[in-house]
Amino acid sequence: MVDTRTRLFLVTPTDLLPAAFASVLSDALAGGDVAAVMLDLATQDPAVWRQAANVLCPIVQERGAAFLLRNQVDLARETGADGVHVTEGPEALERALRRLKPDMIVGAGDCITRHAAMVLGEKNPDYVFLGRLDPVEDIPASHTLVDWWAELFELPCVALAGDDWTQAAEAVEAGADFLALRDLVWSDPRGAADALRRAQALCTRAREVAA
Repeated sequence: MVDTRTRLFLVTPTDLLPAAFASVLSDALAGGDVAAVMLDLATQDPAVWRQAANVLCPIVQERGAAFLLRNQVDLARETGADGVHVTEGPEALERALRRLKPDMIVGAGDCITRHAAMVLGEKNPDYVFLGRLDPVEDIPASHTLVDWWAELFELPCVALAGDDWTQAAEAVEAGADFLALRDLVWSDPRGAADALRRAQALCTRAREVAA
């Protein structure tokens, strides 16, 4: 039987205080089937990335999820991360694959067009990220893009939801392997754990319908 589960993929806020965020993250991880957490910081200061990774990576891994760094290939092994998420184009992806495979995860994104997704998919990363992470406002993956990818390709896709639960539901219904969440979780007035439970319920209902 084909596994139709959609698992959750969390993206951190770009501005966080690691010690304070640690408890928020821990609570969130208890709310659903989280496959991975991507650390995505606005700064390029390696010291800040190291500090955040040292605090957050063990929390994520203790829950059985993968801890990924956005574009910080040089820090991946040093910080104990499970891999990287590359958003700097095909050449950067190729360099990351050469340096980190086969023992680490290398995913690729920000794709808002079919062409961009196919170009990265041809490099054979561990997944292709549909949608675009942005410091001002994330661009969610369109329902049609997710549906097209899921229908034609075996390579897993991560579909980014924006700030609307309807977008999250559409991504799951379209067949996303992973549902990426950021603002929907961290900005939820009821708390991150409640948001994760809601997202998990979406995934569970979609699986039941598919079955």
